[in-house]
Amino acid sequence: MSSLYELQAPTEWAAPPEVWSSSSLDEVGACPRRWQLLRSRWGDHERFPVRAHPAAIEGQVVHDALDRLARACGQRGNPAFGTIAFMEAAAEADFFGGFANAVADWQERLARHPRPGPPFRLRTTPQELANRAIRLFREQYRPGAGDGRAAAASVGSGAVQLAGLLRARGALSEVKLRHPSLPFLGVLDRVQLTGEGAEVVDFKCGKASEKHRTQLMRYALLWWRVTGETPTRVTAQYLDGRQSSDVGEAALVEEERSIAEAIAALTDHLSGRPGSARPGPGCAWCPVRARCDDGWALGEENARSEGRGDAELTVVGQPGPHGFLCRDGVGGEVAVVHEAAVAPLVPAVGVGQVVRVVDGVRKEKEKGKELEIRAWTEVFVGHQRADGQASRQA
Repeated sequence: MSSLYELQAPTEWAAPPEVWSSSSLDEVGACPRRWQLLRSRWGDHERFPVRAHPAAIEGQVVHDALDRLARACGQRGNPAFGTIAFMEAAAEADFFGGFANAVADWQERLARHPRPGPPFRLRTTPQELANRAIRLFREQYRPGAGDGRAAAASVGSGAVQLAGLLRARGALSEVKLRHPSLPFLGVLDRVQLTGEGAEVVDFKCGKASEKHRTQLMRYALLWWRVTGETPTRVTAQYLDGRQSSDVGEAALVEEERSIAEAIAALTDHLSGRPGSARPGPGCAWCPVRARCDDGWALGEENARSEGRGDAELTVVGQPGPHGFLCRDGVGGEVAVVHEAAVAPLVPAVGVGQVVRVVDGVRKEKEKGKELEIRAWTEVFVGHQRADGQASRQA
């Protein structure tokens, strides 16, 4: 079996989702090929093994904790700090204990990560991450920003007669719904009864976004199609306030049409091998950019203009213990160099081989251009070429 760096395409391509969610619609819509490449099998790996940077992981741990606490506080009407309701919310969200669990889980995952490189570890302690999250939470949180309606009862996916249950209880939480005719589902944070009718609420941390309103309209559609009753309003509740929009049946019909068209179109985009690409600014940092021709072309151009070390090269000199000579896409010579300790991380290459270097370090030397391979740099091997010209990979 070839290594991850020698495989130029997945060994088993990911199929389109059998059932779509709001997040999968957004992710596939942003770039079908990225979604597909990330979820396909690569040799021994069930998915493409993304190598996350510790700083990004720590940011995600903090965001997840804030997200859980925002939901728990929102269900209680955003109680004031120090109150019993706030402490109950923090306990329900496992806010403080969750940091230690998350850090321990990530340390284990990083230790057994299949891609070579430096032994990444999270160096920030759980307490430091908790302090960072608390500081961010205090900066955003406005007690009383929720409306403090009746406490919500959790409802599983097997619930029936939801409209009647809502009238009896006043509020429901974690309501999992599936559209009766479309392969689309969602989990509604909260549905509560108002004087005008049902209101669909989603709890968010961070800044307001149009994407949040779109998600809420999709959830309102699910409630309408499952219960037969049209919600009167959707609300995104943030830590410092609320943004609401009225809902009408015509808007829900339009949302339903949009979802149906998106599922059909995105399924078609994922039917190719590879699927359709949507190059954009994010290509420069896409984790699978080395195996996407369209994204690579744009990302490499941006990297070159910014002095970053992404480059597609053709090997023109026999590799030695400290590197090999290459030519770039415009015919210029580039010396790819590395220290002896890094050599085991570099895959075997030969003259005429196309390589894509990810996260190298560019240097300008008196003798010409140089690209240094560091411990975190990755070299993806492409096709063998007899003409010495760089080629686009499949």
